[in-house]
Amino acid sequence: MKKLLIFISISLLMTACLKDDPIKLPNGGYVPVQRDDGWIVSTPEAELMDVSLLNEAYELFYSDEEYPMINSLLVIRHGKLLAEAYCKSEADIDRLNNIQSCTKSITSLLTGIAIDQGLITDLNSTLYSYYPEAFDEDPGKRKITLRNCLVMEAGIDFNNDENTEELYFAGGSSLGYILSLPMSIDTGTLFHYNDGLPHLVAGAITAASQVSLARFAADNLFGPIGIEDYFWENSQDGLNFGAFSLFLKPRDLARLGQLCLQQGSWNGQQIVSDSWLQQAATVHAGGRTPYGYYFWIYPDMKGYGMIGHGGQFVFICNEKDLVIVCTASGYTNEILWGSSDQLIELIYRACR
Repeated sequence: MKKLLIFISISLLMTACLKDDPIKLPNGGYVPVQRDDGWIVSTPEAELMDVSLLNEAYELFYSDEEYPMINSLLVIRHGKLLAEAYCKSEADIDRLNNIQSCTKSITSLLTGIAIDQGLITDLNSTLYSYYPEAFDEDPGKRKITLRNCLVMEAGIDFNNDENTEELYFAGGSSLGYILSLPMSIDTGTLFHYNDGLPHLVAGAITAASQVSLARFAADNLFGPIGIEDYFWENSQDGLNFGAFSLFLKPRDLARLGQLCLQQGSWNGQQIVSDSWLQQAATVHAGGRTPYGYYFWIYPDMKGYGMIGHGGQFVFICNEKDLVIVCTASGYTNEILWGSSDQLIELIYRACR
């Protein structure tokens, strides 16, 4: 599935180039749309942003040569939406976009909420204690804890290039499919980023709460912060994917980033504890880029973020009181996307 969609994306771009048609709309600036959706609209000047650097970021955003798959770019500072643009279609403001692996960060938030509610009492509790029926006879797998999964150190040989598609279409128990894979290394010894482990965590939340992950999110996260329109795909056995395939509108994805920036509080209500967010944004593992609990850490910019395949990201920086949100057409490789760091750094540097 993933390879097919990559091929389709490349083919569409090549067709547009051969016809010499522009990929994106002309640069229409970045003045946010006024809507009655809870967002306060402001200006870069009022929120102490360097307009020249912000202009540079949005010139890249609108360029046909840079980030051809990008769809939206939003900047929030001091809790106010000060820049917003949609370079493919203005209708994308209401488009439900697959946020890809940003979904993992949402699963992290839901884990924190489950802990706050006492549904999960210990990150060192084993997955086996939540759904023993999904396990084979391997005693090593029965020792895997929630913490092992949150830091991507479970040791299960789950390869995204092969196993993510198999998970998507797997019959029977989706948890059982992941747990049927061999162990490639001892648990707790090596960071291995993959889509299988967040799904195992999602299974634990589902077992502990006795409702679907989407229902748990609707009641305890999305609803309280005003997210009403979304779609969350599920595996063949009905479990919502913990690693990918949550569809959100750009402004609603920004709400989740702002919630993190506000230490888990929204309109006076504590949605997820600040202590959990501090843990989630602390370096626990990772290689070249440090990793928390399903959040990537940016030490140089004193921030952290959600990152999804194909160019989705939410950058959160408490020091700058800043949230940056980007959505893009997923299932693309670095040839069509490259690094998000250039956009993030320009906007970060624009903060005075």
